[in-house]
Amino acid sequence: MLDTLYTSFFRPTQVRAPLVSALIIASLVILVMALNAAGALSLGSGGVILFAILFAIGGLLGWFWLSAALHLVASVLGGHGSGAATLMAVARSLWPLLLSGPAIAAAQWSASLASLLSLAVTALTLVMLILSLEQVHQFGRLKALLCLGVALALSMYSLLGLILWPLMTLLGT
Repeated sequence: MLDTLYTSFFRPTQVRAPLVSALIIASLVILVMALNAAGALSLGSGGVILFAILFAIGGLLGWFWLSAALHLVASVLGGHGSGAATLMAVARSLWPLLLSGPAIAAAQWSASLASLLSLAVTALTLVMLILSLEQVHQFGRLKALLCLGVALALSMYSLLGLILWPLMTLLGT
C-alpha cells in the first residue's frame, strides 16, 4: 500500500495498483469511518461492528455509483479508460480519508483546527480523484476537473431523486 501511495505522488504515470491494494485502502477507510462514527456516539465495539457493516454496504454502493458516473462523463468527454480501471482509480484515490480520524480527534482541542484538517482531507481526496482520472482516462487536468464536477453533480441529483421519489409517492404528489 505504501508503494501505491509513493508512486501516486512521485511517479503518477507508473501507478498500476492491483485490485488487492484498492480493496485494502477501501477496507481501511471503512474501518476508520466506523471507528469515528462509533466513537462520536459512544457506542463501543457493537457500534463499531454496526457502523462497519453500514459503511461497507453504503461505501460499496457509493463506490460503484461514483465510478459509474465518472466513467460515463469521462467517456462523453473523450476519455480512453475502462470501467474497471475507473473503479480501481476511485478506490485508490480515497486513501486521504484515512486521515479523517485525526481530523475528528482534533475537535477535542480546537474546532477550528478540526475544520481546517477536515478541509485539507477533503481537498486532498479531490486532488487524488482528479489525478487518478487524468491518468486512467488519459486527458488533461482541466478535463479531469470538469469530469469530476459534472459526475459529482450528477451523483448528487440522482441521490436527491432517490430520496424525493418515495416521498412524492407516499405523499401522493
